Amino acid sequence: MSEEEADPGPLTIDIVGDVTCPWCFLGKRLVDAVVGSVPGLAVELRWYPFQIDPGLPPEGVDYQVYLAEKFGADEVPAALGRIVDAGHEFGLELAVNRIARLPNTFAAHRLIRYSYVYGVQPQVVERLFQAYFLHALDISDLNVLVDVARKSRMDPEETARFLAGNEDAAALQQEMADIRKSGVDVVPRFTFGGQIEVVGLQTADVFADALFNAIPEG
Repeated sequence: MSEEEADPGPLTIDIVGDVTCPWCFLGKRLVDAVVGSVPGLAVELRWYPFQIDPGLPPEGVDYQVYLAEKFGADEVPAALGRIVDAGHEFGLELAVNRIARLPNTFAAHRLIRYSYVYGVQPQVVERLFQAYFLHALDISDLNVLVDVARKSRMDPEETARFLAGNEDAAALQQEMADIRKSGVDVVPRFTFGGQIEVVGLQTADVFADALFNAIPEG
């Protein structure tokens, strides 16, 4: 095989998002569906960390209070209703009305970053979304994070030791700072093949166009 005919490898899809962002969850589900519609397409999903509210205390905050401060108390039911309705369009029953606290997602992003070494990052991201939005679990809780790791074929004891320390905390903080400095201030953000960018939760057609335009010809 000549250099011109060399296999370019899997198509990369880079996702910047936060795991308490419903639009990031639904956007990822759309991308998964679009990719699955192309038989034999090799894809590598890569997750990049972003905290919508990096100033949250480590223990998180009351979810209803947070929403009331963000939207106004009278608008909270409508805001939650929009999320629930969006989930229904994907066949999902989002448990936002059962969520007690909005967690600080720093530990969850540490797990996602760590899972890349194991080659199971997409599975960990999906399970974190499910834990939070389908089961209303606290994804800042160490036990929840270790269970997500175990279900994703990561070593639970090694993961627990890693999360109990802080060896990568500074590197993760720097990575998130660099992402914001690059101009990212809205998530989700998807980049197909390193060149075609889609921002926000768009239609399936928009994601499909981005995917097909990013696939190398030949």
